[in-house]
Amino acid sequence: MKTRRENTRRQFLQAMAFGASCLSGLRLTGAEAVGGLVELKRDAATGTFAFETAQFSGAIQTEGAYHGITQLTDKRTGRVLTDSRYSALNLYRLFSVNLGMGTPRTMPRTVKATATSVEVRWPASEEHQGEITARYEVRQPNLIDLTVTLRCRGTYAGYEVLLPSYFDKTLVPHVYLKRRAKGKGPAEADLVAPTVNDVFRGGVLMFPRDAHMARHCVDGRWDRSEYKMSTAPFFPVRHYAHPLAFLADPQKQMAVVLMSQTRACAGVSCRYHAEKDEDRLTTYSAIDLSLFGDDLVPGDERTVRVRLAVTPLDEAMSQPLALYQAFVAETEKP
Repeated sequence: MKTRRENTRRQFLQAMAFGASCLSGLRLTGAEAVGGLVELKRDAATGTFAFETAQFSGAIQTEGAYHGITQLTDKRTGRVLTDSRYSALNLYRLFSVNLGMGTPRTMPRTVKATATSVEVRWPASEEHQGEITARYEVRQPNLIDLTVTLRCRGTYAGYEVLLPSYFDKTLVPHVYLKRRAKGKGPAEADLVAPTVNDVFRGGVLMFPRDAHMARHCVDGRWDRSEYKMSTAPFFPVRHYAHPLAFLADPQKQMAVVLMSQTRACAGVSCRYHAEKDEDRLTTYSAIDLSLFGDDLVPGDERTVRVRLAVTPLDEAMSQPLALYQAFVAETEKP
């Protein structure tokens, strides 16, 4: 039988190992405190807001269809992570049950910036009866936080904001999925890299939070083409274990990680990976987060945090889950 001291020592070592896994490969100076906000530098010519740390660099774009994060570069490897045509953390489709409400990509907006944050606001309109605010902040040494707030003025069933992030096509997607529970114990999680399969070829894989969210893929919303929007087949498959996904480089040396809060993330989707171009669904890799999913009435307000991280990977690819656990500890404080 272990003594209390032995148990305490073991817990201490486990905590130290957890912290080390989160910060593996990072060398921080005194000016790079973990979580400290990074100063943003506005480029008057392009209207973008540039950022840089010892670990990564990039820009926040506020105008045009592909607002969000562009030119995201991992400075350890020199790899540009985002697809040059698009962006990450981009607000795209607005949905309710069997209803399309256009896209923030084409809606009028206002921008407000401080030294360390950029806030984009889309006012309520006839097609979308709600105000959306997206606040972008960059944190040391390798984090980008997005806070999305909806102030609803309409009545919507299964309200959803689709938040895609587009990356270089060589990056391989990974998701954490629930395994079917045995008995009364909790379901275990599997780390899965979705690859091309004839069963779902040509469709986007959606890993819903639960059975209610799985219905959103097939309730008619993705058949709506109002406002010249494209339709797409989203296939609901296994439930996610965590609202977390990452894209790893082919050598599994680094990854870009996306995570959200379970209560406000209806689903996680990705494009399956394929080595041959003719087997690919798209010419890029992507992860989508489906935000909210609630039934709403006028006066309701919802807020969700989303985090993007760039991290080195160890052999077990343990850093994404450790980063998510730290995010949960931070955002789920009572």
